[in-house]
Amino acid sequence: MTKPLRPLAVVLVTAAIACGLSPTALAQIPRAIIQGLQENQGLIRQCRQLNQAAEVFDNTSLGPVTNRLGTLPGGTQVRLTGVLAQGRAQIFLGNNFNGLSSVQPMGWISASFLGPCGSPPQAVRACFRANVRLPVRATTTNNAAILANYNAGDTIYTSANPPRRRAPGDGSTWLEVTIFDGSTGWVVETSANGQVIGASAVPCP
Repeated sequence: MTKPLRPLAVVLVTAAIACGLSPTALAQIPRAIIQGLQENQGLIRQCRQLNQAAEVFDNTSLGPVTNRLGTLPGGTQVRLTGVLAQGRAQIFLGNNFNGLSSVQPMGWISASFLGPCGSPPQAVRACFRANVRLPVRATTTNNAAILANYNAGDTIYTSANPPRRRAPGDGSTWLEVTIFDGSTGWVVETSANGQVIGASAVPCP
């Protein structure tokens, strides 16, 4: 049965008391109101398997990068908490699951990366490392809408293997990538005439 979660303020009060905080102290903590959270009791502790590598975050926004807990490889089996948001699922991270966090009991991932446990994982995506800060754009033009950003050193997952590339004719090469919410966009692999190498192929984590 699917039912709305308790009001967020009630959840915060309960969590604060459990951690030894007084109601007065709680009143001084910044609070966020998250819309669209649901609890599906039939999914609690259900097993799901990642069909590709997935980044895990400590919030439903799946970003920014400072809220990223780490990455789980494709084929990893996880347990659901039963708490869902649009396009997202909350998973248990107990006992320092896969080394992601020793203090964070739960995390959020894109639901599009989840499949039944025991199913064969999809073909592994190719991976690249961002050499510079790279915007992810909706199309292969420098004035297209920015969907997300990679910082230098971030791992980039392509949308397919072998990677999809486009050369718009100015000497640059673009890669189609999958970003944190499961959607796709484009990053510059090499700039016009190969002057800047924006991304380099690396082994996937």
